[in-house]
Amino acid sequence: MNNFKVSIVIPNWNGRDKLKKNLPSVLAVKDIHEVIVVDDGSTDDSIEIIRKNFPAVKLIIKPQNSGFSSTVNQGVRESSGDILFLLNSDASPAPEAVKIALAHFENPKVFSVSCATEDGNWSWAKFERGFLWHYKVPLPEGESPKLHQTLWASGGSGLFRKSIWEELTGFDELFAPFYEEDSDLGYRATKRGYLNLWDPDSKVEHYKQKGVIEENFSRSKISSVAQRNQLLLIWKNITDPAMLRQHFLGLLRMIISHPSYLKVFFSALVKLPLLLPKRAKESHLSKLKDSEILGMYP
Repeated sequence: MNNFKVSIVIPNWNGRDKLKKNLPSVLAVKDIHEVIVVDDGSTDDSIEIIRKNFPAVKLIIKPQNSGFSSTVNQGVRESSGDILFLLNSDASPAPEAVKIALAHFENPKVFSVSCATEDGNWSWAKFERGFLWHYKVPLPEGESPKLHQTLWASGGSGLFRKSIWEELTGFDELFAPFYEEDSDLGYRATKRGYLNLWDPDSKVEHYKQKGVIEENFSRSKISSVAQRNQLLLIWKNITDPAMLRQHFLGLLRMIISHPSYLKVFFSALVKLPLLLPKRAKESHLSKLKDSEILGMYP
């Protein structure tokens, strides 16, 4: 029987309706030590709703919006648990979700456990035509879902060992305002020899509505940030020489066929002075090669 203390950390930005629907389920989850909501400069009445209706929630208020990664990082710093359960404001965990996931943390090499969402599939990544792509691993016909290794746990529905989180220094705020910070964290953990798992029996439901990002940013902004952060993820973490050659050829093809991609490229390029020291550090601490990791699944 484990004795882990679990801190739930929920970032919030103008999510009053999501919180009203989500927090009762969160507070009903078994084996929880504390629930923390970090408000990221909301202009709605989220703060008042939490104070009035959910007094058991530890509320952290940021005066200005600064993005997902810094908001989660602040919640983690002020948490007292040794296991972190990161939830989006539109996610509702099953009552037994934490209990099921905690069993895996008896293995000290386990860094994270990703909960299963509605599609029932688990994620991996492939390096193709010079870029790193996320994809869902299809379940073989007639098979039931089972525990799998994955490359990262979702920052909106995953549990993380705090000691390793701190070793990895949490989400890299280089990826602000959103996207790929959880991919980066999990990939770095994998390269250092830690395990990220996906458990189909630890379930989280995401409500069928627009998420916070879709509600607050245009499609073009979301697309440009996603493409920029895809480059940052590769530049920071991929060290295999053959893969890097493929990447630079892929970049050239992309720019020639889509000249507008230059804007994405330069938006990533200006972050190189911040990225390169991080890349050097991760390269020094890595135990596994990119080809070993990405070659594990088709």
